[in-house]
Order: sequence, then C-alpha cells, then structure tokens
Amino acid sequence: MQLMAYTADHHAKLDVSEAIPEGCTLTWIEDASHLSSNLAWKQTRILILVASDWPMPDIDSLMDNFAPRHVILVDLTPEAHWHGIQQNQQVRKHLHWCELEGLTDLIVQLTQMTSFDPGSRLALLSPRNDSDGALLAIATASQLQRKHKQSVLLLDLGRPYSDVSSYLGSGDRIDFLTLLEKKDYLSAQWLAEQDLDAAAGIHVIGMPDADNYSAVTLEALVDVMDLLEGMYSNIVINLTGMPPSPLLFFMVNRCDQHWLLADQKNVSLKSACDLAELLYLQGIRPGSVNLVLAPFSPEVMPGKEMIQNQLPVLVRGDLPYTFAVITDINANALFPPSGEFRLYIKAVEKLLWLPTEKSRWQFSLGW
Repeated sequence: MQLMAYTADHHAKLDVSEAIPEGCTLTWIEDASHLSSNLAWKQTRILILVASDWPMPDIDSLMDNFAPRHVILVDLTPEAHWHGIQQNQQVRKHLHWCELEGLTDLIVQLTQMTSFDPGSRLALLSPRNDSDGALLAIATASQLQRKHKQSVLLLDLGRPYSDVSSYLGSGDRIDFLTLLEKKDYLSAQWLAEQDLDAAAGIHVIGMPDADNYSAVTLEALVDVMDLLEGMYSNIVINLTGMPPSPLLFFMVNRCDQHWLLADQKNVSLKSACDLAELLYLQGIRPGSVNLVLAPFSPEVMPGKEMIQNQLPVLVRGDLPYTFAVITDINANALFPPSGEFRLYIKAVEKLLWLPTEKSRWQFSLGW
C-alpha cells in the first residue's frame, strides 16, 4: 500500500521509515510543491506529516491538497502546537494525530482488513454489474442475522433492478424513494409496522424499477439513513450496477466495509480497481476497500492468488461458482439453505469473519 511522508526534520526520517509496517511502501516528499500531477501522489493512500515547528506552511498546504484522504500528523513541537489547529472540514474528517511510538499501530489500523462486528455496515459495489450482488447481499444478511440474533436491514439499491425481494419470493413492501418522499412523517414505529421481513430476520427495502431521483436530496438522505441506522445495528447496502454518483458516494460514506465484486475478466477487474481509486479519493479507509472474486466460470484463470499479487486492492476472498443456485432462486427456495447455496453461505461466512490465526499484516501487494 502506497504511503507518502514529509518532514523538515531529517532526524525524524529514520524513525518514520522504521515504523512502516510490512506490505506498505513509503515515498518521501522532497518538494511540497507541484504534486498534483505526480502519479505517486495520486496513488497514495495515506499521507504522513511530521511537524517539528509551527507554523509550517508546507504542511498546511499538503493537508489541504491531500484531503479528504487520510492524513497522519506527528507533532514533534514542544508544546504540541498542531493539536490546537483549526482545519477545514475536509481535512479534519480524516486527520489523525499520533506520537512516533504509535505510528505503526495507526497505519495498520487504517490499512488492514477487519472482520465484521455487531455494528458493521457493508456496501456491495460493482459498476459493471458482472456479479450477482443480490445473492451475495442475501447470504451476507443471513449470516449476520444468524450470528448476532437480531434483524438485519438489506437496502437493495442495485441497478438496473432491485432483485432481492424477487429472489426471496416476497413482494416489495416499500421502496427507498418512498421513504425519502415521506421523510417528514417517518418514525421507527411506522417503519416497524411495514412488514419488511422478506426472510427470517432479513428486512428488505428495495428501489423502484424507474429511476426517479427527484426526491433524492441530501437532507432527505441524512434523515432517512439516521432513522434506519438507529433501528438496525447491521445494514447491508447492495449498490451493484450503480455507477459513480452522489448517491453512491453518500452511501459508501455511511459504511465501514466496502466490497468490490468482480469476476476474472480483465475488464471486470479493471473496473473494480477504478472504483476503488474513487473510494480512496473520497476518504474511505483503505483497509475497508476489499475485492471479492465471483467467478464467471469455474475453470477461468487467473485464480485468486495471481490476482492478489497483481492488483492494487486488498483481495478479501472468492466465492464459489453459483450456476446451480439458479434452480433454488427460480423456485423461491433459497431458505432454509441447502445444497449449493449452503456452500455459498459458508464461503460468505469466511469473508465476514477473517480467520483469527492469520497475521494482522494482510498485505502482500507491494503498492
């Protein structure tokens, strides 16, 4: 994972270099100007700034230009002058202060893949719609419900169609645009009365087939998502097929896990990597952006290991070939899970909760 650092204190360079964890690559900034056209600057995930004096216009400029991506500020001034600075909101949102002794742990925290916790919110993304986001969303919600023993909200905003309810053999009770239109009348009690249970413990809110976004305002989105997040600890948002847009970026910023779906076609992998770059530029935590491989064919190469070694995105894992599950989908018989879908759910379980015996250094990518 690519990091960049800047300091005017040459003695601090060695300490910072020694703090960089395995799997991360550090480049030092020698000239703080003219970086906007620098390819390494564009591909950098985290900027480390070591301040030995105050004020330092170069550091202010670097923070402003790098935002909203994550910035680590190591304050070496005797009176910790930088802790009292008033930065603009874009910078402040992803600005992390730390001591040199804690630099390694903070980098790992920002860059490592993490397992789901009882309050995780997941965005499933695939701009080309090469993968079956509806099936993965259903399996993920089912596993979260089983583990945490509480209802999970599946917000199905997949394009061009919201298929989750159809896969589960249940009609759409209410759609997301209706919630936005009725935001002034919404309440937790009203929503609880809408019978959103499409499968045991999985509550589904879809999207109408017609793309009518006239009611989509930032105020409405914030109000509705605040209400939903107050009602559900776990939320799975299916965004597969939705191209980069203000709505997509709003949703991913409400999530702490981001899975990019792709098959083994080069064009699919490239599309996923391009979307990952956009997420990094939005300030999404780099370690939360993970590639999930959903095979186009059981015999297509390259495999997971080769892809992991070649792409600048953390590969979380792969899914089994799902051709045989079509029979269960057509028969509205996904639950209770059996046969191929049961194996599929087991694979999703491994994606959700990473094996504890693995090292915390989840990086073998050299980017």
